Amino acid sequence: MQTNLTDRANEIIQQATSAHFAVIDENGYPVVMSMSPTGTNSINEIFMTTTLDSNKANCLQQNSKASVCISTTHDNITLVGQVKICTDQASKSKCWQDWFIGPYPNGETDPNYCVLKFSTERYKLFVDGEENQGE
Repeated sequence: MQTNLTDRANEIIQQATSAHFAVIDENGYPVVMSMSPTGTNSINEIFMTTTLDSNKANCLQQNSKASVCISTTHDNITLVGQVKICTDQASKSKCWQDWFIGPYPNGETDPNYCVLKFSTERYKLFVDGEENQGE
């Protein structure tokens, strides 16, 4: 992977306020939704949150394959990988943001609150007019 292109992609991911998140539904079809990334460990891992009883969590319990796409006016970062549903308190606390209180009235200890840990297996980047892809 080209380091400068990857570094730039990491900057875009860290600044992203929304992402397109695709999962596979119970009938084997992709379902795309908008999500707010709540953290990242570079291009390799992205964290998002949801409720354990959500459609996306139900889909991921059946099939952990997913894709994340983050874009700007001129850039596109498409990641393909697997998602782990994390319910441990350390993960929940790490990703907690105050505006979550609406859907999670019991705060970061809400039993329905979970973290989706997306791990990249392959990527396709179009950043600053350059393309790169890999695993």
